[in-house]
Amino acid sequence: MGTYSIPLKEKNSSEIELSDWELEVIDLFLNAANSVGLPKSFGQIYGLLFCRDQALTMDQIIKLLAISKGSVSQGLRALRQLGAVSSLYGRGDRKEQFVAEIRLRKLVGGFLKKQADPHMENGMFRLENIREILGKEKDEDSLERGQRREKILSSWHRQLSRLLPLVKIIVGQGENLFQNNKPE
Repeated sequence: MGTYSIPLKEKNSSEIELSDWELEVIDLFLNAANSVGLPKSFGQIYGLLFCRDQALTMDQIIKLLAISKGSVSQGLRALRQLGAVSSLYGRGDRKEQFVAEIRLRKLVGGFLKKQADPHMENGMFRLENIREILGKEKDEDSLERGQRREKILSSWHRQLSRLLPLVKIIVGQGENLFQNNKPE
C-alpha cells in the first residue's frame, strides 16, 4: 500500500499522511464492510474517520483515500443514515466536515435499526405470505414439505426477534464496562 498525502490548512500548514497503522485500520473496516455486504468504500471512509481526531471534509477524504467523489458522497450519506458518521461545520468554514461515531452502542444500534429491524419486519410479512400460499397448495407432498420449512423459518424469526434486543443490551453494557475500566 502506498502513502497518501494532502496539504491541510493548519497552523503550520503541515502535510497529513496516512500512517501504516491507519492504513491497517482502514483495511480492517473495508473488510468488515465487505463481509456484511456493504460497499468497500463505506468501510474505507469510516476507517479513515475513525483514525482521525479532527473532522475531515469530503475533499480531504477523497484525496486521502484516492476514491471517487461519487463513492465518497454515497458512502457518507449511507454512513450518516446508519449513525456511523456525523457532519458538522467549523466556525467560519462553509465546508461540511465529518467525524466517525466511535461509541459501539450507537454504531450497533444504528446498524440494527437501519438494517436488521426492517428485515425482521419484512420477514414477518413474508412468513404470513408463505402461510397464505401454503393454504392454497394442492399437492400434499409439497404442502407437507412447505409447512415443515415454514415452521423452521418461523422458529428462526422468533429466535432472532429475541436475540436482537439482547445484542443491543449487551453492546450497551459492554460499552459501559469499557468506559468504567479505563486506565488512570
